[in-house]
Amino acid sequence: MKSFRNNSIARKLTFIIAITAIVVLTISSIVLVVNQFYSSRVAIAHELHSLADVSGFAVAPAMLFDDNPAAQKILQALKTHPDLLAAELYLNNADTPFAIFTAHENTAPSFTKQNANQAPCGEAVFTRQQVILCTPVEMDNEVLGRLYLQTDLSRLYKELDRLLAIFASVLPIVCLLAFFAAHRLGTKLTRPIRHLADIATLISKDKNYALRAKKYASDEVGQLTESFNAMFEQIQLRDETINAHSRELKNLVAQRTRSLSKTVQQLRESNEELKDFSYIVSHDLRAPMINVQGFVNELGLSLTDLRKILNPVMEQLPEQQKAALLEILDDDIPTSTRFITGGVAKMNQLLAGILKISRLGRQELNLSTVDTQDLVTDNLEAIKYQSDQAKAEFQVQPLPQVKADSYLLSQIFANLLSNAVKYLDPKRPGRIEIWASDQNDHYRFFIKDNGLGISEKDQTKIFEMFRRGSNHAVEGEGVGLNYVKSAVKRLGGTISVKSTVGQGSVFSFTLPKR
Repeated sequence: MKSFRNNSIARKLTFIIAITAIVVLTISSIVLVVNQFYSSRVAIAHELHSLADVSGFAVAPAMLFDDNPAAQKILQALKTHPDLLAAELYLNNADTPFAIFTAHENTAPSFTKQNANQAPCGEAVFTRQQVILCTPVEMDNEVLGRLYLQTDLSRLYKELDRLLAIFASVLPIVCLLAFFAAHRLGTKLTRPIRHLADIATLISKDKNYALRAKKYASDEVGQLTESFNAMFEQIQLRDETINAHSRELKNLVAQRTRSLSKTVQQLRESNEELKDFSYIVSHDLRAPMINVQGFVNELGLSLTDLRKILNPVMEQLPEQQKAALLEILDDDIPTSTRFITGGVAKMNQLLAGILKISRLGRQELNLSTVDTQDLVTDNLEAIKYQSDQAKAEFQVQPLPQVKADSYLLSQIFANLLSNAVKYLDPKRPGRIEIWASDQNDHYRFFIKDNGLGISEKDQTKIFEMFRRGSNHAVEGEGVGLNYVKSAVKRLGGTISVKSTVGQGSVFSFTLPKR
């Protein structure tokens, strides 16, 4: 069944038409033979009835007058019938036949038993090879006896054999003719379909949608061909439109790529210049700050010397002038120097932060396998004094090994852990949790605290340079998280925060496995 299903439509049509013709011819032959058989039986029975009526009419006077020789002579006349095998004539209630006829000397049929049983006479009884007919012999409506006739069916079977021989000889010829006609018809019917399939194959292979199939007729296949051609015409128009748009898009992409390349190059150069500028500014400004701090210290020493010189003189000044001079020497000048010193220290810290971040961009990565469990343990030891002061409790889950720059990764953990301790709520015991999760192509590290928390409006700006949250009670320059963000980015990851004011914060950052 599978091989038939995979055959061509022409072969399928040839097979179906040929098989149909053979089956129809075979069934017709069987019906004709069966019809001939039963028609012949009816004819034989009718002929036998006619023969029995004629013979019974002829033999009735001999039976009436008990003339056995005459009856025997009449029955002998039945030998002209070619299929009659035997005939027996019985008087009413007789045990022996009144007259007998047999076509062959060795044939001696006897219907004595049947006659003795007085079985009713009726229709002809057919056996496998013979026909037996019993008919009453009457004269003037008086039944004188019975006549039994036995006929051979050999001639019927010979006629049927002849018909079967004719059908057997005709059937191969008819099969060949049916196969030839079916093949021609199937080829003719499938030619448009084959042509359509060939065109579809060429179009699929060469992508030439300009090809069209030939329409052979206006039947269903012709309608399919028209639809096929219309479909590929639409595809051709669509491809032409797509190709035109594609060419335009390629040109536009090329232009934008060139423009983008120039922009990227400019940004790269600007970025390098900015890094150099940040490095130079942060490095070179530290010298003037140191000088300012030095001169402030010298001013303090000079103020002390001036006080020693003025002490004897002040005793001779009026009280009002003395009070004014003491206010200048003991209050105004020291306060100003303290502000200058604080500003210089603040500026020095900011410059140190800028220098640190600028160095981060210039620093070459040294990638190696880093055990983050040991790295976190070392960082916790480094901030043990601060964490003990804040009464912080750490819960560290097993952490993986990663491929990263150990120095940068240590700086990331150091800043995040230090901030977690720094921003704990002093009103309750501190709890800091560190864990990591495997997320297919990267690891995500989490540092969770139950500290003061960060307001939602501040969560987007705390990673910017010199930007801090609303809680200014804790000292800071706003550089640490910007440094952490830059370091995570250098390692190919991202950083984010989720926080609720009064409940704590969760900082998380990713590191790629490769």
